[in-house]
Amino acid sequence: MFNRDVFRLFRFLIVGGAATVTHMLVAALLFAYVHNPSPYSINVVAFLVAFLVSFYGHRHITFQTRGSMRRFLLVAVGGFLVNNAILTGCLALGIDGLVAVIIATACVPVLTYLASSLWAFKTEEK
Repeated sequence: MFNRDVFRLFRFLIVGGAATVTHMLVAALLFAYVHNPSPYSINVVAFLVAFLVSFYGHRHITFQTRGSMRRFLLVAVGGFLVNNAILTGCLALGIDGLVAVIIATACVPVLTYLASSLWAFKTEEK
């Protein structure tokens, strides 16, 4: 049981890391190529792209179960709301938009793991 959980956490970190890097790269590209960008709009677009990476990665690699896209979307949206609250705080402190998105994005994975493993991808044990 313990080894399985450790390996699942490791897989979560790999998939979550890939989704986080995707989020940050999409945000960086949009900040670089969009004139006068809104950090919130860019964060939404980056979140949507990263959500797809995250869901399919967690479904096939981390939890190796179909899981519920609807439940995982609720988990991800909850994480995104926390992300935006942190983003708002960073911007209020005068932190640069891209740096604020990176800080906000890096703060959410622990909550996402717990909600995903305990609810969104929970399997019925026999």
